[in-house]
Amino acid sequence: MQRFRPPTLQALSEEAIGTVPQRRLSVHHSCFSDRGTRMHTDQEQQSDFNEPDWISLERGNMVSVARRPLTMQEVCAITDQKTMSELHSIMKNLRERRKIIQRRHIKKKQKMVVDLEESIPKLRTEIEHLQIQSFNMRERLPKENAWFVAVEYFRVFQYGFPVLDISDTRVSNLMSSSMAPYLNFGTSYGTEALTQSWKIFTQAFPDGRVQLESLKQLTTQSLIATTITSVTLTNHALKYLFQSLAEGIGDKDERKVGISTKLLNQHIVMRGSVRFDWDETSKRVIGLFTHTDMLTPMVELVGNLEDVSLVFNGALVAPDGRFNVEKATQHQ
Repeated sequence: MQRFRPPTLQALSEEAIGTVPQRRLSVHHSCFSDRGTRMHTDQEQQSDFNEPDWISLERGNMVSVARRPLTMQEVCAITDQKTMSELHSIMKNLRERRKIIQRRHIKKKQKMVVDLEESIPKLRTEIEHLQIQSFNMRERLPKENAWFVAVEYFRVFQYGFPVLDISDTRVSNLMSSSMAPYLNFGTSYGTEALTQSWKIFTQAFPDGRVQLESLKQLTTQSLIATTITSVTLTNHALKYLFQSLAEGIGDKDERKVGISTKLLNQHIVMRGSVRFDWDETSKRVIGLFTHTDMLTPMVELVGNLEDVSLVFNGALVAPDGRFNVEKATQHQ
């Protein structure tokens, strides 16, 4: 039977193979001397007994063969004295260079620390100068201006009615210099009603905050400010503002108890607005109208309008965020 052979296969007879001279191993390093070559040959002969020149690497089902890396003794054996001295010199230079780079890096870090320490007093001095400039510029601004009064109003009352005596003086100065005695506060008149309203807010929400979001001119004589008010409905706030709800809890009204459970210790954020009406003749605010959307977060917490109406029934605060100053004064 005729054997199938690949077309690229060229069969050679034993005579042809026998006449081919055996090749000698070529020396790839030009720096090898005869003595170094003999030493290398001796080292290879010794390595036959110690370690193989080729090692096998297995990866799954694949097996590959790679040459074993030379040891330091083998490198010294195949390298002449001049080359070894050059290598030692190169390694020494590299070590010295690394030391120089490390010293430079340490000096750079030390200089950075010194520069930072020297810059701190300078920055403090600059901050003090900027604070003085800011104070002087603020004092130079026209105080008989609706914009100034509106910004000052939210700066004074951003955390409710101030507790400290020095802050109380700021409130008195703002009321006497910027608010008209007959101030229209929506449900009542006079600066005293405005002051009492802020006191109710602070008593109900000690952690409350009113943040000025934007301030725009509505007409030539009025400004409109948008606000964000954040408060926490603590047990004290529920009893103080929603008295009918507190009475229901005392009477063990299951519906009111369930509503109180949903509201207790909830942190709510309310969007609102404040309108300032300005009198150019007296240079004072003659109308201050506030609106805070307390209804939306209450509906989200309680779940329906019927229960929300029960919450605000007889309360000291209305769904629009305005406080019943007269009722609060009677209960004091």
